[in-house]
Amino acid sequence: MTIPIPEPDLASAHFFSALDQGRLEVLRCSTCDTAHLSVLACDVCGGSDFTAETASGRGTIYSFTKLHTAHHPAFTERLPVCGGIVELDEGPRLFAPLFGEAPPAIGARLQVELLPVEDRVIATFRLVQSAE
Repeated sequence: MTIPIPEPDLASAHFFSALDQGRLEVLRCSTCDTAHLSVLACDVCGGSDFTAETASGRGTIYSFTKLHTAHHPAFTERLPVCGGIVELDEGPRLFAPLFGEAPPAIGARLQVELLPVEDRVIATFRLVQSAE
């Protein structure tokens, strides 16, 4: 059984389309320069003109959880599953699966990994070693 994939709506259509084409993109408000992932109107200034830009794919763990119970049959063989809110370097946050050998920690650095699932692509993130 494959993992469930969110269905795009009007606001998230660009985000999921870019992922399906192998890119993580943000939509930058042309009025106030705020970056968004899914948007119809900027929540900062109300603007409706956006420019797509490729995101760096880097970010930090803002929050995370480790699930030991499968809430969907597709995850039964994958337990425990770790997911978290990733704050992209560009500013927006998204919830995504987290992978890596080290245990996750708030503030840990991450790099996006695009994961094909059937005919779609999802954004996952892998812990990266610090340069220190």
